[in-house]
Amino acid sequence: MSNINYLVLARKYRPKVLSDFKGQDEICTIIKGAILNNRLAHAYLFSGTRGVGKTTLARIIAKIVNCLSRKSNEIEPCNNCENCNSISKEKNIDVVEIDAASKTGVSDVREIIENINYKPVSAIKKIYIIDEVHMLSKAAFNALLKTLEEPPTDILFLLATTETEKIPITILSRCQHLQLKRISQEVIINQIITISKVEGFELPNESAILIARCAEGSMRDALSILDNILIHKNGIDKQAVQSILRIEDFTNVIILFENICQGNIEETLNLVDEFYRAGKSFENISKELLNIIFQVSKYKVVKKFDDSFISEKEKKHYSDLANKLDMDVLIRFWELMQKYFRELIQSIDQKQYFEMSMIRLCYLSIIPTPFEALHENKNDAELKKESDEPNSFSLLTNNNLALKPEQISNSVSNEEDENTFKNQIKIFTKLINQVESNGDLIISHKIKNDFRLVSLKYLKDNKKNFGEIELENYKNSKLQDNQLWKLSKKIEEITNKRWLISLSSKKGHSSIAENDEKKKVIEIKKISKSPAIKKLLEIIPDSKVISIEKLDKRKKNE
Repeated sequence: MSNINYLVLARKYRPKVLSDFKGQDEICTIIKGAILNNRLAHAYLFSGTRGVGKTTLARIIAKIVNCLSRKSNEIEPCNNCENCNSISKEKNIDVVEIDAASKTGVSDVREIIENINYKPVSAIKKIYIIDEVHMLSKAAFNALLKTLEEPPTDILFLLATTETEKIPITILSRCQHLQLKRISQEVIINQIITISKVEGFELPNESAILIARCAEGSMRDALSILDNILIHKNGIDKQAVQSILRIEDFTNVIILFENICQGNIEETLNLVDEFYRAGKSFENISKELLNIIFQVSKYKVVKKFDDSFISEKEKKHYSDLANKLDMDVLIRFWELMQKYFRELIQSIDQKQYFEMSMIRLCYLSIIPTPFEALHENKNDAELKKESDEPNSFSLLTNNNLALKPEQISNSVSNEEDENTFKNQIKIFTKLINQVESNGDLIISHKIKNDFRLVSLKYLKDNKKNFGEIELENYKNSKLQDNQLWKLSKKIEEITNKRWLISLSSKKGHSSIAENDEKKKVIEIKKISKSPAIKKLLEIIPDSKVISIEKLDKRKKNE
């Protein structure tokens, strides 16, 4: 019978007085001041994320206002009088709690309006607690406007919402708006450790920290998790909590992140397989990766950590990564992981999507960043100095670039002489023709006709090793779906080396199509001067050579 009547911790330990209402000190101070100075407004709107105490605060205020034993200089309800007991048991006829998620229509609001003029039966004030008020329809909000602005003196409205932006401004302007913040990890940790002791369990501090992190500022979530964990009685150490919550050990996640930074695809995918076999949640792993990127970024900028409950082991890893990674790399990782996380939640096969996300991040880590491209013109002394810096992730491998250095070494020069240009356009034309022969006709046609080559360079030193192509979009051609990036990957597939292709505001030499046209004109002029063709043109009036086409030699026996 005791099991049947079990009350979950979130309800059993719901605060009954303001002094027990943890983590919202500013809000409690405002409410206390309003009560002591007899300046309690006729309508309040409590907003905030889930599980931060919006409805609980409304119920406490209902008891304070209607407590029969509370004196004028006191704040807390007695919790013993008839009104306090009936409100605690949700049986007081004058404290009406409405779930706006299920009663959204104008007819439900009209029922409130019709009953509002009746005096309280047993309470001092009639109180309407409307939970998830943002779910009311537009018509329901409009019907509530006048009543909410000028209710009878013995009426108090207490509204609660998780989505303030969905509430009309006309409603907001008629309420005192109090925004409840997320509850800090420290408050949650202390609370769940205290509750565990009352329940007869010793919750280790490491386990409490894990629960608090997963709760994301929600006390109700933390107590729901604690409920699940206490079922296991003796198995509430850190490893057990990680297993129950499907949280991966920090060491394994940090190894995953380091492999991504190094572009080590094989080891990255091996770790993903291990996570999958162990039944780990890819959503939780993604959150951990995002947390790592955030902590490393924040430490790199301000030299301090966001979370005071980070272990010394984690701090050491974060500080080492902050010294090794550039800020623009961390920013790119952060932006992409945010995108991948949102898509992961909606994906059909989470393992497959997570693996593809990790592969994309691995390739991202070996692509030169915009910051590196901006610094490509540093002199040799500066580059040598940079390459000698200790503890520096290259993020670029030495064997991952396009053509052999000796093939392009003559084209690296910045001299604008004819020989340099010819060498550059020759290499560029050869690459684009290869892309075209591989079946990528659309991008190759667009590059040949709409873009002019500005420069083709090969950058090689102790830290950087990649080819760079700059193009002028002289026809203002529209690029879609990252076509230049896709072209760089096509060339990388052909040459087994990396290339960075970018647009330049400089004037290009000429496009491949323009060069082909020049060659065609030269060949036509040359062949038109040959004796046989010249004689043929003289025989046919107003004739001229307009094109030249090479034909395959026929076999002798044909």
